[in-house]
Amino acid sequence: MMVSELFTRIEKKHFDNIYLILGKEEYIQEKVVKAFIECIPEEERAMNISQYDMEVNLLTDVLGDALSAPFFGERKLIIIKRPLFLTAESKKTKLDQNVDELVNYIKNPEPRTILLFVAPYEKLDERKKITKQLLKNATLVESGYASENDTLQEVKKTISRNGYTIEAKAYELLQIRTEGKLSLIMNELPKLFLLAYKTKVINEEMIDRMVARTLEQNIFDLGKLVLSNKIAVAIEMYNDLIEQHEEPLKINAILIGQVRLLLQVQILQQHGYAQGNIASALKVHPYRVKLALQNSRKYSRKALSEKYAGLVKLEEQMKSSQRDAGKLFQLFMLGYFSEKNNKKTHLHFEERFFIILLNELQDVTCHEQLYLL
Repeated sequence: MMVSELFTRIEKKHFDNIYLILGKEEYIQEKVVKAFIECIPEEERAMNISQYDMEVNLLTDVLGDALSAPFFGERKLIIIKRPLFLTAESKKTKLDQNVDELVNYIKNPEPRTILLFVAPYEKLDERKKITKQLLKNATLVESGYASENDTLQEVKKTISRNGYTIEAKAYELLQIRTEGKLSLIMNELPKLFLLAYKTKVINEEMIDRMVARTLEQNIFDLGKLVLSNKIAVAIEMYNDLIEQHEEPLKINAILIGQVRLLLQVQILQQHGYAQGNIASALKVHPYRVKLALQNSRKYSRKALSEKYAGLVKLEEQMKSSQRDAGKLFQLFMLGYFSEKNNKKTHLHFEERFFIILLNELQDVTCHEQLYLL
């Protein structure tokens, strides 16, 4: 079910017993939770609304609450946040959740209780019995990344509702600084409203002053230097990041992710995928795909493949040796880890990369997968 359809059903007071809100867009999830809360009369909310964090609370307590009748009201709402036991990462929590109890409840839920699972994850572990049962019985609402146009409309509406306007260049910079993520943009707006209190106009200077660059954006600039073979400038920027106490392995992981995305986007575009289809297939924010499409045209498949392979080798060296990370990065920029002269190894890398890509394309048919190869 789409979020817009859910809001329509909520307005009409049409409720199901169990909902699963899945996706990484925090702002949309908060809107959904707020809409459900407002369905409970204000005077009943203290007694008939409960919230549980499954990284610190027990399922047994949740289900005991769910099975109890509403207190002088028509229905009760139970909000379950961070249900880590639905993912493959559930071992990270020290809590031993009794998921069998939840499986039994899902099969026969309390009719006057709305159970709302808020799962801020890209995907769940569908191999698990509890996940299969929940997906079978719950109403699934995907709160994936908002499109560029939807983000623009939501931001403009919020800015206008508060009595402000934003200049075009200012919004463009805001997009860049927040990577086009709706949740991040909405988090920045209160600060910008305070700064623009007198003029009621948000300009580019205000964005530059108040919205900080992220590590990913700094490394994005580094990635462009790497791909353009600007050796001296890239090494200088890398050393600056190290001096700012950034972890070399983290920097390298982000660089690998950036080059990998350029390769994925380039491959899919060449096989007829549009921007929206690429974002959906790779489960990547649409704005990142937009930037990748713009930048991938500047580099050949061979150049991207070689840089990707070199970065993978650089990571192996960082993990397996005691050598200085800055020195290793210099060797990488000088082509020391390049595979371009080793045809056999390079072909092996290409094969591995395509396997990685196809593993991510869950929406692609077997025929399309063979065609991509």
